[in-house]
Amino acid sequence: MKRLNVARSSVFVMLFTITFSSLAAKAPPKPDMFLTLEDGQEVVLHPDSSWDFVKFSFIREEFDDIYMDLTDGRIICLKNDMTWQFVKKRPPLQKAKFDELPNVEVSSSATHKVLDQAVQAARKQVFDKAATRLFNYAKKSKMTRKYLVACIKDEVGEEGAVVSYTKGWTALAKLSLSKVQVDKILDCVIVQVEAGTGTAADTSKKAASGAAAADSAESKHPSKAH
Repeated sequence: MKRLNVARSSVFVMLFTITFSSLAAKAPPKPDMFLTLEDGQEVVLHPDSSWDFVKFSFIREEFDDIYMDLTDGRIICLKNDMTWQFVKKRPPLQKAKFDELPNVEVSSSATHKVLDQAVQAARKQVFDKAATRLFNYAKKSKMTRKYLVACIKDEVGEEGAVVSYTKGWTALAKLSLSKVQVDKILDCVIVQVEAGTGTAADTSKKAASGAAAADSAESKHPSKAH
């Protein structure tokens, strides 16, 4: 009887092991996670700690490690060897040398029944494209893209993009930035990020002093209610 019980126990253990192993083998794999970067690009994070761009990216061949603040307070690092990990803090930004800064040439077109709206749309697109071109050179925060657009406008003016148009109406906007201008724009972004203004409106000392002057004038000459 003892031998029979031992045999039965051995069979039970063997069946349990086979069943458990079978269930473990059928356990669903961990899903991929998707993440939208601060510049708008989407990436996929794989469970094996590798990652890739969802769509083709021009920075795919050569780029620095990408850091991003998540909504739960963690910081993720997408390394240029195509692996990812969580880190405690971002490394200090090393500003690019002047010789490494790009000259920016961008253009964009927009068509609308009303010429003014076509011009506005083309200018907006060209400023956005210039900001995208400079994003990897700028100090990062959740407001970096907005700061870039605002600082570019501060450097060249709201009408700094040259616009031509044809009947229809199709407006073509072109914007050129020299290295000197790019350097000033990046410095402007650094000031805003470190100041933590939280708005894209406060983009330069000029803007700040202008607002102060306006407040002072308003206090001395309050407008009348209509």
